[in-house]
Amino acid sequence: MIRQGCCWTWECGLAGTPSVAVLSPDYYQITQVEAPQVPAAELRAALRWRLKEFLPYSIEEAVVDGFALPQAPGRSGPAMMLAVSAQARDVGRVAEALSGAGLATEAIDIPELSLRNLAARVPDQAGGVALVALGDSTGLITISQGEDLYLARNLDLGESHLRADAASAVEHLALELQRSLDYYESQLASSPASRVLLAPFQGDRDVLLERLNEALVVPSFGLDLEQLLECGVDLPMEAPAVLLCAAGAALRARGEAA
Repeated sequence: MIRQGCCWTWECGLAGTPSVAVLSPDYYQITQVEAPQVPAAELRAALRWRLKEFLPYSIEEAVVDGFALPQAPGRSGPAMMLAVSAQARDVGRVAEALSGAGLATEAIDIPELSLRNLAARVPDQAGGVALVALGDSTGLITISQGEDLYLARNLDLGESHLRADAASAVEHLALELQRSLDYYESQLASSPASRVLLAPFQGDRDVLLERLNEALVVPSFGLDLEQLLECGVDLPMEAPAVLLCAAGAALRARGEAA
């Protein structure tokens, strides 16, 4: 399989191309912690110490990174950040897969930041943008403003739940969205998000948008990659979540922490 990928890479003239991989949610965890008051060069070491008691495996086996959470205007208290941790062996396997395909590993990212990169390209951010991406059995809500990610929540809800019991799934999604929007406004930003954007999925998005607009005060709209990217090929109307993450990873800023 690696050999076939490598041949394809050479045939397309992509050998050695800098690439960003996106980890599956099964391979990492995110923990909110108080930001260590240390120089930037010592941040990862300080985060490792903070995460020691939270990980289900030895900290010596972990790869750790983190990014700051924006401080709400007028709010006091310590600065917080989100620490991302994964087992080194899993990260190594991803890097090996890229290398085996003839690609150069520039970074290994997570879906939360990939979706943040997409939302950052939405014009007229106003109070912030909530983005909802649904996979087959799970989903993800992010709320961001420009390059700042304020909130990310995993959902135990996806396309399969909409197919099995649409009414219950829509009610569940609307409730989780409302909780996220309320928390964002009251605890993180002091202002409401301007809109909810629903990424394409393999189902009737128009019906879901109609129901969300009935349930939420914040208006909901559909989001398509063609609105954010100039694509040389036609993208499927029902773009799967993996395509969204790939597009977001491609928008990753050079030099951003891996």
